[in-house]
Amino acid sequence: MDDPAIVGFRLRHVREERGMSQAALASGICSASAVSRWESGQCVPSDEIIVQLADRLALPAEVLTRRDFDSRLLTSGDGFGEVVEASFDTGRDTAGTSPMASWISRVRQVSRHADPWTSGPDPRPMVDDLAVDPLTVSVPVSVETVELLDAMVRVKETQDRETVDALADTLSWTVDAPEVIRRTALETVIAVLVGVGMPVAARGAAVRTGLPRITATTAALLTWDGSSDDGLPPVAADRSARDVAFDVLSRLRDMPGDDRQRVAALVAASCPGDGLVSLWAG
Repeated sequence: MDDPAIVGFRLRHVREERGMSQAALASGICSASAVSRWESGQCVPSDEIIVQLADRLALPAEVLTRRDFDSRLLTSGDGFGEVVEASFDTGRDTAGTSPMASWISRVRQVSRHADPWTSGPDPRPMVDDLAVDPLTVSVPVSVETVELLDAMVRVKETQDRETVDALADTLSWTVDAPEVIRRTALETVIAVLVGVGMPVAARGAAVRTGLPRITATTAALLTWDGSSDDGLPPVAADRSARDVAFDVLSRLRDMPGDDRQRVAALVAASCPGDGLVSLWAG
């Protein structure tokens, strides 16, 4: 039997994917409190209970226990993390049909579509699929990556203080997740908090999560009201189209009104489909 945290991680994601409550999963098998303990990683169910839970969830028991994982898919945890990071750095999906290439490609897609201000396919089915993939529980970087993506998707689904705080909390402990995904997640937290008039909370989140670098968009939003960038992490060298747009928008304060509106409209037009840029350019 694997680590209790791994079994709990998979059990929770499969149950939620099925739209099943803890009580419904437990009915006739065990108590709901037992399911809660297992999902929180306090302990693991017996082999007999695992089989019954898996049967109710309509999946092989091996999916919950990770006994189907082939360690030959990875050379090391560090190596996996480097491959994931490199995939984002190149800006291209990994080629090939290997389990690792497929996993990384899906992570990239979820990261793109989890953005609350962009349209596209619903990332929920894909992140739920990643949660039960054998590779997800291989090393800390993969477990934490999917946990972070799940928290990001929850913000897209319900953009409120609770989900944003949960995303910030997840950021504080998923230190093995690729930095590029962590920067994107923090950008979401900051954009929501600043957008609802909570710049102090936003700055606190940026400092608390401990990222070594932040996106140019995050920096622009945190200093939008004229606040100093003292105490903030440095801005990452790689920039997205959104980063460039926010860098321009943040420099428009001193322009005459008509000129500012004209340039802002051009900036928004340069990022079609980006609702965050359109919102701040308006």
